Amino acid sequence: MPRIYLDKIDRESALELKNWGDFTDPRLVGYNYGNLTDFELRLWYGNINMPNKRYFAVRRKEDDRFIGFIGLKNINPILKRAKLGIVFDANYVSLGYGYEAIREIFVIFFEEMKYRTLYLDVNLFNERAIRAYKKAGFKKTSYSREAFENQAIDLDERYFEMSKGLIYSKIMIMKISKDEYNEL
Repeated sequence: MPRIYLDKIDRESALELKNWGDFTDPRLVGYNYGNLTDFELRLWYGNINMPNKRYFAVRRKEDDRFIGFIGLKNINPILKRAKLGIVFDANYVSLGYGYEAIREIFVIFFEEMKYRTLYLDVNLFNERAIRAYKKAGFKKTSYSREAFENQAIDLDERYFEMSKGLIYSKIMIMKISKDEYNEL
């Protein structure tokens, strides 16, 4: 039985992100939503409410605490596909909540919306997330790279590469199809 539920994110609940804990790993500081100003939170809220996106608060059933958010972005109603986005409060990672949230979004995506393919991008260094995605049924399709937001990071060549003076993060692209979901 899931310990979480997905809920609408409104302006008031977006401010609950200020209660989130911080990641100390310099590779994850971009996920420290607790440090955002009210203005930045309003921008974030506007961004997640664009027409080609659907985001949800991940709340614990035991206390209704907003511990993460999960959403669908780049929603393509013609090709019936989208990309998954998921972020959790640093205090609630590695506890299985992410896996549960992914299973809940699958119901919305594959059963309610009747879409066919869900993609995601994950930094290669985020081994915890990769394990959760594989457990949920995602499979690796390819790799890419993108300029990393924290250019002051130590260059670990397993996960990063330098090109033209910029540090790039190595990205794994994963996907799950409706057929693969139905086999779970």
